[in-house]
Amino acid sequence: MQIVRTSLAAVAVTVLLTSCSKVEAPQFRSVGSFKVKKIDFQQVDIGLNVTYYNPNNFGVTVKEAVVDVYLDSVYMGKFTQPEDVAVDKMADFSIPLIGAIPIAKALQLNFRDALNKEVEVKAAGSVRVGKAGVYITRDINYQGRHRVDIKL
Repeated sequence: MQIVRTSLAAVAVTVLLTSCSKVEAPQFRSVGSFKVKKIDFQQVDIGLNVTYYNPNNFGVTVKEAVVDVYLDSVYMGKFTQPEDVAVDKMADFSIPLIGAIPIAKALQLNFRDALNKEVEVKAAGSVRVGKAGVYITRDINYQGRHRVDIKL
């Protein structure tokens, strides 16, 4: 009986969310706050934020983002979201991502030049978003040019 109630609640929430208005995808704003968190002989730990705008008239929670990140066609590695993010209705929000890049990959990039020009950023992966305990998985596919401001 509990499973039936949970399933009905999930269906009700989904119907409410989709029937009230058309659900719009978040609008990409920027990639920024690149920060080298730690460097050792094996890897470089990097953090960054991806900022979006929620055009919907309801908030959600974003969790479990996992993306493969490329800078100037060099695969940097898999980046994950360390904490859930509460998203307000009709507001900007940032998703923090962290990843460990093998030192050999980091050396393939010329960081000195990267600080003086825009680099091609490509991200592909998925994210789980939801409300009231009902979560769905959405694909993430992004490509664009950005200036990388690295903070040590």
